[in-house]
Amino acid sequence: MTSPEGRRNRVQPIHVELRRADAGTLLGALAWVMGALQIMRDRGHAEGEHGGTEYDKIYQQLQPRLDRIIEQVAKAREASMTRPEFEEDVEAAYQDVRNAFEQWIRLTAIDTLGAAVASHLEEGDELFEGEDVEPT
Repeated sequence: MTSPEGRRNRVQPIHVELRRADAGTLLGALAWVMGALQIMRDRGHAEGEHGGTEYDKIYQQLQPRLDRIIEQVAKAREASMTRPEFEEDVEAAYQDVRNAFEQWIRLTAIDTLGAAVASHLEEGDELFEGEDVEPT
């Protein structure tokens, strides 16, 4: 007989049945999160040691979990594949989320640039300090 503690540590799978378009949406959402994690990690490294370490920890904690989910969806997709045309729904749904993610990247890039410029202007920083720049 196993102890209650031993039973709690065993894997308790959840079985999910997804339509092909829903699987594509899930994969797209996971790609979105993975992309955001990578952006955070890259930005942290650009900010210096503290930011890089903090965002690396988040990345290292979440990335393996996301990889396992993607692997499980890929296995289920492969096992259920009967005809190639059925995969079009998966790809189309994935692409819809991917397109939304690309729009989000553009939006946040513009927001980040605006915030950086505003911060420099509020602090009275010279954007081109030390350079001879002629006004146009």
